[in-house]
Amino acid sequence: MMKSSKLLMLAGAIFIQISAHHALAAGEPWKGQTEVRPVELGLMAGAAIYGNEVNWSSLATMAYLLKNQGFLDEIDDRLWIEMELGPTFFSTANSNQTGLQYSAHLRWDFSYNETWTVYSLGGLSGFGLPKSLGSSFTIHPRFGAGVQYQTKAALLFRGEVSAEFIGLGVALNF
Repeated sequence: MMKSSKLLMLAGAIFIQISAHHALAAGEPWKGQTEVRPVELGLMAGAAIYGNEVNWSSLATMAYLLKNQGFLDEIDDRLWIEMELGPTFFSTANSNQTGLQYSAHLRWDFSYNETWTVYSLGGLSGFGLPKSLGSSFTIHPRFGAGVQYQTKAALLFRGEVSAEFIGLGVALNF
């Protein structure tokens, strides 16, 4: 009786060790073939940076998957085209006014595993400024980085940092 239970425990330990080894090999960071739906819609809120001013901004995000298997063979990556658009609330000594913030850029995702993705972005962005700042329309290059956390559903959480926006948000894949 004692021999059979020891043998059973040894077989269980070997099975667990082999299973853990296969799970690690299959889930190597940055490797794999993450499948994503081709459309992503979301909302982000945070700090809009214009010159030396920091203002509150809320951006709607819309992304379309251009390339499901990116440019690097050994890395799980993909390429999106993305637009962000929304109001920015500027404050002056006399009043509060609303402007428009926008961005059109490419986003290059790198999947660490099935839940975490880091990304870089590059494109054009700018502001439609209110009267207190001259009512002008600005355009400039935009570069940044971010991170996404994919839940078990189609919902994901994201954070982003660039020269003109720092924010957090949510998105849905369709």
